[in-house]
Amino acid sequence: MDLNKIKEIKQHIKKVYSTYARPFVIGFSGGKDSTATLQMVWDAIKEIPNKERTNNIHVICTDTLVETPYIITYINDTLEKISKSAISQNLPITVHKLTPLLEKTFWVNLIGKGYPAPSQQFRWCTERLKINPANRFIEEQVSKSKEVTIVLGARSAESSSRQQVLSKLKRDALGLSKHASLPEAYVYTPIENLTTDEVWTYLLSNKCTWGGNNRDLAAIYQNADDGECPMVVDKSTPSCGNSRFGCWVCTLVKKDTTMQNLIDSGEEWMTPLFEFREMLSETQDPSKKPTYRNHKRRDGQAGIVRDGSKLSYGPYKLKWRKTFLKELLSAQKQIQEERPDVGFTAISLDELEMIRKIWREESHDWQDSVPTIYKEVTGEEYPITPEDGVTFTNDDHQLLENLCESEMQVDLIARLIDLERSMEGMSRRSGIINKINRIFNEEWRTKQEIQEELEAQVEKNDNK
Repeated sequence: MDLNKIKEIKQHIKKVYSTYARPFVIGFSGGKDSTATLQMVWDAIKEIPNKERTNNIHVICTDTLVETPYIITYINDTLEKISKSAISQNLPITVHKLTPLLEKTFWVNLIGKGYPAPSQQFRWCTERLKINPANRFIEEQVSKSKEVTIVLGARSAESSSRQQVLSKLKRDALGLSKHASLPEAYVYTPIENLTTDEVWTYLLSNKCTWGGNNRDLAAIYQNADDGECPMVVDKSTPSCGNSRFGCWVCTLVKKDTTMQNLIDSGEEWMTPLFEFREMLSETQDPSKKPTYRNHKRRDGQAGIVRDGSKLSYGPYKLKWRKTFLKELLSAQKQIQEERPDVGFTAISLDELEMIRKIWREESHDWQDSVPTIYKEVTGEEYPITPEDGVTFTNDDHQLLENLCESEMQVDLIARLIDLERSMEGMSRRSGIINKINRIFNEEWRTKQEIQEELEAQVEKNDNK
């Protein structure tokens, strides 16, 4: 490797750091590129006299809460080393572990609201789990310092899409570009022109300055036999692609080779996660959408494709969301019993409570299913009692089903009863008529009725 190349990068880092009165925000994912970037910045800043280290350096790492357990353990250990070493070396570096808002987590969206497993056509996870937490932090720093420099380990050699994005950026005199959506943030990619081989050569030939071991990182890549998910701060940044150095539950690829390779290399305890991910991936099969998903969107209207020829399916049906929760808790229990040393938690109690709230309020889950599922799988009592109690029971729901002629009728009447219950005890029932009208204005035809009408309309158009 050309040592002058690394020397030039470090000199450029020092120039950027010293030229602008902006804090650095370094995106750290734990992968090779972000590790190499942070290490170069670290070494460069150490060469600057202490009195001239006036800009704070924030290392941010976004934990999606569904990171591969094998990887997140390594990342957490690394972040701890970075934090302690920065203090001992008197560097203006602080570590921040970011997480999505509770209402935006993967399980609250998928199991709670019924969002389908992410696909290339509907990749709802990236913004909620990665972009928003990072941008919230950046906005906080902008409010304090007016401007920030975001340092990313993006490289042109990563992929053709990444090369295309980087090549189109407008740069200032030092090669920085304006952030796509944050006007006071500037993006800096110091290792942009390094090849993959050069990155690895640098990492393996230079001691990690915060006390880690880059050979441990190399071993992770060797076992995973795949790429990494980069730090993502805007929608213009390609996320993940075919790599799986990230979320264990990711369905953006057809086959999770990383998880399989980790299992084959001796991490058999991860098998329940692999099987769960495969189950979710199966729901993406177009022929199985009518089985797993509702014909109504979350707004209550029928999902119909743009040309009006057929149904477009919406969120997962509640019964399948209940199945997913049961299987997820089962996987969690199995791993916790087999490998308590890993400290793995698939879903938090806060997420379970949010899911419970969504099911009860939006899906009219009279059974209050979350505590039941929890006890069934874990053998333990659910630890939280609802503040408002549950007026209706599973028996009440069964009675309603017996009285109604269709599932749509059950849902409609349950909605109206729940609305009445929500207004109980109010001296003024302001707005109740509008709320009733909104319910009636939703789609209450059965799936078969809608399909028949669409087919009739298509036939009519064809005969014109």
